[in-house]
Amino acid sequence: MAANRRRTTTAYSTYGSAAYSPLYDGNAARVPRREEELDRLPVPQPRRREQVRRHERARVEVRQAGQIAPFAVVGFLAVAVFAVMLITSYAQLTVANDEMVSLRRELSELKEENVTLSAQYEKVFDLATIQKAVEDTMVRPTGDQVVYIDLSEPDTVIVFQEEKGGSGFQAIVHGIGSIFVSITEYFR
Repeated sequence: MAANRRRTTTAYSTYGSAAYSPLYDGNAARVPRREEELDRLPVPQPRRREQVRRHERARVEVRQAGQIAPFAVVGFLAVAVFAVMLITSYAQLTVANDEMVSLRRELSELKEENVTLSAQYEKVFDLATIQKAVEDTMVRPTGDQVVYIDLSEPDTVIVFQEEKGGSGFQAIVHGIGSIFVSITEYFR
């Protein structure tokens, strides 16, 4: 095994391009020679006196005002109208919610009143007492006194003074008018 060992014939300890450089001493950074160090010494520069520059006033350039785009004006007006419509719809929603709460409260009060009145009615209405009060004067109705209602026909409803919706431009004008009427009613 010792016979198969390769012997290095060169004194270089690295492989690659640096291994064959004759000035390579095995270190990646070469130590500079004394002559090279002397060449690199800084040369004193004569002091220069800085010239004082007068401060010049900066020129202000004013750009001419451009024209306002009509589409931008229409857009801003549309946004403003939609904002007002949104505010009024929120106000109407708040009013409707308030009315709903008050109506629910009134409904619960009416239900309680109905229960008490029904109990009072049941106390007053007693069939035995009525029979004694009238005695034998109560008689069953005869056949000519009975009336039957025939409900086999379909239901029909006729509404008078019904508003007819316009078509096209008239409907749009009517809708915009109703929006402005609701806005003015809100601020009254």
